Amino acid sequence: MSVAEPVALDPADATARSDQLRVQLKTSDRLNEYYNQVVAELRASLEQIEEGDQAS
Repeated sequence: MSVAEPVALDPADATARSDQLRVQLKTSDRLNEYYNQVVAELRASLEQIEEGDQAS
């Protein structure tokens, strides 16, 4: 197969691949939201620790 040769795509394969990519994108979005929440909670905890240390 050459780069110059067109590749025939099966519409069913393209649809299945597109669906799979959408599912992966949703999973990635949920993971990003989760990680952002965890980071925010860690930062809040660190701020509380720092405030407690400064008050001592």
